[in-house]
Amino acid sequence: MKNILFDLDGTLVNSGEGIMNALRYAYHKENLAIPLDEVLRKFIGPPLMESFQKYSNIDPQSQLAHALLVDFQDFYDTTGWQQLQLYPQIVTLLQQLQQAGYRCYITTAKPEPFAQKIIQHLQLDKYFQGIYGADLSEKMQKKDVIAQALKQEQITDPKTCVMIGDRDTDVLGARANDVATIGVLYGFGSLQELQAAGVIATIEQPLELLKQIGDKHEKVF
Repeated sequence: MKNILFDLDGTLVNSGEGIMNALRYAYHKENLAIPLDEVLRKFIGPPLMESFQKYSNIDPQSQLAHALLVDFQDFYDTTGWQQLQLYPQIVTLLQQLQQAGYRCYITTAKPEPFAQKIIQHLQLDKYFQGIYGADLSEKMQKKDVIAQALKQEQITDPKTCVMIGDRDTDVLGARANDVATIGVLYGFGSLQELQAAGVIATIEQPLELLKQIGDKHEKVF
C-alpha cells in the first residue's frame, strides 16, 4: 500500500482569511485586544486551545478560552469555512496520485465536521479514502488524529505512509506515529520550522510531491 496523509490548512487550501476573520470576531466579542496579523497566522494549523495559551496566555481550562472557542466556531461554521482557496496544482496532483494508485487521506487538527464540509464543497471527496480531524474541543494533537486514521484504516505499517504538511505540528505528529513527513513551503510554516522538527524533504509547489515520492520511494515506503 502507498498511503499519503494530507494536512488541510496550508497544504491543500489557503484558509488564512476565514480562520483569521473568525479569530478577530472571537477576540472582539470577548472584548480582548485582537492580536496582530503575524500572530494570528501562527494560529493556523495547531490546536486552537493550544494557541490561545501560547499566544494570548489564556488558560485552556478557563471560561474565557471556552467562550473564545464557541465564538470562533460560530463564525467559522457559518462564514469562515467558505473564506478559502485551493492552492494551485492541487486538483492535478490529486488526480495524478489517484491514477498512480496511491491512497490519500486527510489528517487535520481542524475539527472533522469542518474538514468534511470543506472537502465536499470543493468537490475533492472523490480523491480521499478518509477524512480525519479533531473533535470540537480543539484540543486534539496532530499525533492523535494520525493515530486515529491509521487505526481506522487498519494501516499497521507506518512505513507505507508519508505525511504532507506545512507546520512543525505535522512533522512532530507524524514522527510520534513513526511516519515520515514531506513539508510544503507555500503554506503557513517556514523551512526553519519544518527542518527543526525533522522533516525529511520539502517542496515549493504541490506537483513537486510526485518527484519527491519517486526519489524517496525506498526510504518512505
